[in-house]
Amino acid sequence: MFKCKRCQAESRDGAKCVGCQGQFDFPCAGITEGGWRKLGDRKNTWKCGNCKLSTVSSPRPAATASAAPVQADMESIMSELRALSAQMDTLPTLMENIKAIKSELAELKTIRAEYSSLKTGVEFLDQTVDALATKVSGLESEVDCLKKTKDQMAALHDRCSKIEDLHRETEQRSRLNNLEIKGVPVTNSENLFEIIGKIGNIIGCNIPKEQINFIARVPMRNNDQNKNIICSVHSRYLKNDFVAAAKKLKSSLTASKLGLQSDSVIYVNDHLTFENKVLLNKTKILARERGFLYTWVVGCKILIKKNATSPTHHIKTEQDLRKFLS
Repeated sequence: MFKCKRCQAESRDGAKCVGCQGQFDFPCAGITEGGWRKLGDRKNTWKCGNCKLSTVSSPRPAATASAAPVQADMESIMSELRALSAQMDTLPTLMENIKAIKSELAELKTIRAEYSSLKTGVEFLDQTVDALATKVSGLESEVDCLKKTKDQMAALHDRCSKIEDLHRETEQRSRLNNLEIKGVPVTNSENLFEIIGKIGNIIGCNIPKEQINFIARVPMRNNDQNKNIICSVHSRYLKNDFVAAAKKLKSSLTASKLGLQSDSVIYVNDHLTFENKVLLNKTKILARERGFLYTWVVGCKILIKKNATSPTHHIKTEQDLRKFLS
């Protein structure tokens, strides 16, 4: 570090005058750092401006007084040149700074354009979100209505199920006094009252004619040729006794015993509805799979029992099947 002889500023590097031995920073010396380095060995002969002027004016001392104004002008010019040189040295850096500023300004313009586009996009999104919020609000109202409708549908479903169950029970109840005879061949000259009388004689349980409300053949579902005999009696207990007596004979009650030319087995059962017949078949299948020994019908009721000592269960619906035979 040294103190510049001209500006008295601290400096790390500069030029040294061989005349006055003064040290100057590069701006005050009127030379650039690069120019100083290029001098090489000529650094040892370098003189500052004052020493150069004194060397020129030293042969004629008488002219010193008149040369003083000229020297002052020269020093002023040299000072301006040194300042200008210093400014010229900083010009490349200044140009680089200007270029950097221009680049940043271009980036700012791009960012501004992107910001403008982003702002437009955000405004569009705000409008879209508002529209979606309105739609969601409407959907929520519709969902609430659907929930209410669903609850109403569930209530209606339960009500319909109860009505259907009541209808099935009512329909089956209307058949409590009916018995169904299957396996009697159809003949042209048949008398259904006589057939009931003959069956009664065979099983040992007669139904007086005056106890019969009606008797007729009814076609089976999807089979018009094999028509079962439906007989309705006034006394339910008489009907139950007739069915029980016929079941005791099992397969020994045949059409040939009625004087008909057929060996078909005659079955006497309660007159079940179609739904209960389907339920009875499912009950028999599941009962065999689950090891239930007893499945029977009494008074149009489907009953099951696992063994002789187990409780009896009444099967009314398929839910009962899942409950007792699952």
